[in-house]
Amino acid sequence: MKMNVKQFNWFALVGGILLLILLPISIYVSWWKLTVGENLVTVNASPVNTNFNLMGTQFNPALVWAANLTSILTFLACGIIMLIYAFIPSRPYSKDLLSFAYRKPLYIVIIYIAALLITAFITQSALGIGVPISGTSTIALPQNLTMGAHISVVISSAFQWPFWLAIVAAGLFITARIYHTKISSTINQTP
Repeated sequence: MKMNVKQFNWFALVGGILLLILLPISIYVSWWKLTVGENLVTVNASPVNTNFNLMGTQFNPALVWAANLTSILTFLACGIIMLIYAFIPSRPYSKDLLSFAYRKPLYIVIIYIAALLITAFITQSALGIGVPISGTSTIALPQNLTMGAHISVVISSAFQWPFWLAIVAAGLFITARIYHTKISSTINQTP
C-alpha cells in the first residue's frame, strides 16, 4: 500500500521526534534554575529531573522523584505514540492514538509553570522570601530565620533553553491535532 503524502502528519512526526530528543536533554539540563547566594542553594527544576543542592549536598525528595518518573514515562509514551500516529493518520484507530498523546505535553508545561508560581507564592507567604521566577534580586532574609542577624543574599533564576523547546514541542502536538482534521477531510473526499 502506497502512502499518500497528504495522509502523513508532518507536525506529529517533528513533534514526536522533538519530544523524544527533549526527554534526555531535560534529564541533564534543567528547564528552570534558581541560585541563592554563591551556590548556597541551587534548584534545578524540570518535569523529568528536579533536584536541590544545599551547600554542596544534593538531594531529591521521594515525592518529587515519583513526579519526575511519571513525567518521563508520559513524555516517552506520547513521543512514541505520536511517531506511530504520524505514519498512519488515516487508520480507524489513529484518532485514538492522537487523542491520547496530543494534550499531555501541553498539560505538563502548564502544570510545571503553575507549580513554579505556587512555590514562589508559598515561599513569599510562609517565609517572606520573594523568589523571582525570572531575573535577579537581592533579598534580606527574615530575622526569625537568621537568629536576629541581618543577612542579604542574591537570588537569581532563569528559564533554560529546554523549557522553550518543550513549548515548541507542545505547540507541534497541538498543531498535529489541528492538521488531523485536514487529513481526515482529505481521506473522506478520496474515492
